[in-house]
Amino acid sequence: MLALDLVERLRQVSPSAANALLTVAVKNIIPLSSVMGVRVEDASDARAKVSVPLKRRTRNHVGSVYLGVQVTVMELTMGVWLFRRFPPGRYLALVNELQVSFHAKAKGGVRAICEPPPEVFNTLDATLQQKGDKAREWIPVRLEDFEGTHIADARFLAVLKKA
Repeated sequence: MLALDLVERLRQVSPSAANALLTVAVKNIIPLSSVMGVRVEDASDARAKVSVPLKRRTRNHVGSVYLGVQVTVMELTMGVWLFRRFPPGRYLALVNELQVSFHAKAKGGVRAICEPPPEVFNTLDATLQQKGDKAREWIPVRLEDFEGTHIADARFLAVLKKA
């Protein structure tokens, strides 16, 4: 929780420095993201954006971004948004279900964007306040390439509980 407070104070002075600090934190928490070249571009109450470049370690046999990388960056983005709203240490989160629809080939680097409607946060928060043990909600994430082409949509059924 102290780290998130530090990121928030840093964001007031330099949003790009706060995003760089979050990038380092994500890479330490999830080592696979370091190999992928994950970069946190934005993390606010309203949205999270995380990108991954097309490089040797993220490319598949046909020259596009590997399916596992695409799904992983979408999940990481959902996690950045979720833990921004419900900090680790006070909350635990897991994904119980995943639905993905692919629309185009990811020929270059990709950017995942998690911008859930406000009622997603409100429902999670209200359920945790009323029931106290668990809350679950579908959280949408959109995947685009760096030019803005719509690559995929995902929905993660996140289960959240107080630690």
